[in-house]
Amino acid sequence: MNWKGTILDNMGYFSLYDIPNLFIAILAAALLTYLSGKLGLRANKAALLTLMAWSATVALGVGLVKGQLAFAVILAAILIVAKGYTPKEISGGALLMAMVIGLGCGSGATLITLVALVPLVILLRMTGKPE
Repeated sequence: MNWKGTILDNMGYFSLYDIPNLFIAILAAALLTYLSGKLGLRANKAALLTLMAWSATVALGVGLVKGQLAFAVILAAILIVAKGYTPKEISGGALLMAMVIGLGCGSGATLITLVALVPLVILLRMTGKPE
């Protein structure tokens, strides 16, 4: 197999045009959450940043599963099983992100997951607390 075939195998059911759309969806989710939280809820900065991180993570998850019902059912099952298991060292958002990444890679869309994580990691880096 050549390198083009390997790349195409790791695109899952996504086309080249779906990548910018997923970027826009992740960034739009964070921006709309920020605007809604700031103008509507009048939330403080910490709450806004947490809401933005959750929104962007969910947008990535939905972007990965919207093309296939089976993936959506698998994500729902993973969330139900993991609901009761959240160690104190790991936040619910971090657990959700790890599950979404696992779903993306496991579904064969490894390259798309990697590329789509760029804006999400930037957003999480902006919203995260320094340790």
